[in-house]
Amino acid sequence: MKIVTLPELRNVMSREAVLAAVRKAYIGHAHQRYVTPMPGQLLFDEPPGDCHIKYGYSKAGAVFVIKIAIGFYGNAKLGLPVNNGLVLVLSRTTGEPVAVFQDEGWLTSWRTAAAGTLAASLAATRKPEVLGVFGAGHQAELQATWITQAMGIREVRIWARQADADQAKNLAERLRGMGLAAIAGRTTGEVLEEARLVVTATPSNVPLFPAHEVRPGTHIVALGADSPGKQELDPTLFGRARCIATDDHEQCLDHGDLSYAVKAGIIPADADQSLGVLLENPEFLDLTGEDISIVDLTGIPAQDIENAALFCRLLGL
Repeated sequence: MKIVTLPELRNVMSREAVLAAVRKAYIGHAHQRYVTPMPGQLLFDEPPGDCHIKYGYSKAGAVFVIKIAIGFYGNAKLGLPVNNGLVLVLSRTTGEPVAVFQDEGWLTSWRTAAAGTLAASLAATRKPEVLGVFGAGHQAELQATWITQAMGIREVRIWARQADADQAKNLAERLRGMGLAAIAGRTTGEVLEEARLVVTATPSNVPLFPAHEVRPGTHIVALGADSPGKQELDPTLFGRARCIATDDHEQCLDHGDLSYAVKAGIIPADADQSLGVLLENPEFLDLTGEDISIVDLTGIPAQDIENAALFCRLLGL
């Protein structure tokens, strides 16, 4: 069994290849090309954290994958990484271990960055000029860098809770070092005033901003509510959206932002469309410049399966 370290993974990592793998995963998931039981989750209160276990295989693949992704949100104050984890790849024909990717959580980070970028691409026809980022952590930074590069956006507005205000300012400074016009906003309203493409990447358990602050023509990618109890969006915002897309309907009904809107009776349970279907058929997305659209991402095992298969190929395993 090959043990692959993070530096080895970084050495062969291609942003374009990860985007292609995750796009394939979403489309394949929409067509039921994977066997993926409901993910397992461990939630921790003190200190706050979570552990996600996702597993499954492609019906056309030679391996099956078990992925463990860990987040302990107080680690930053201890000088430790917030994210960690590993990926185990095993033969689908013999069950023998093929490889362990000691990725320290980065395979999950990259596939989540790709997910947000693909979800953001649904707004490409409206040519957003400013990206709004809610959050200032590791994933927020990846979303900002991947989305701006993929969509040619040069301006970024960042908001983070008061306790993370310095972190938001530091992120803005790093983005400016990349040639972007990045500013940390003092209020959510300041960000939403300018940004017509918004990504939320936080571990919040309450809505980040009131629905009335969202301007017509805004496309929102919400990816933080990936465990029970987490929430980023005001449920009433879903009632204003002309298009709602989800990575997995059942998961989002269980613990995504969509679930709060459905449970409140604001929208019916079948109000969403499949992100994979929209990526495969972008002509299905008929939005005007005034329409609000939302993509709710909870993370699906197909992403990890295709990401693991990609790195197996890149490493010749």
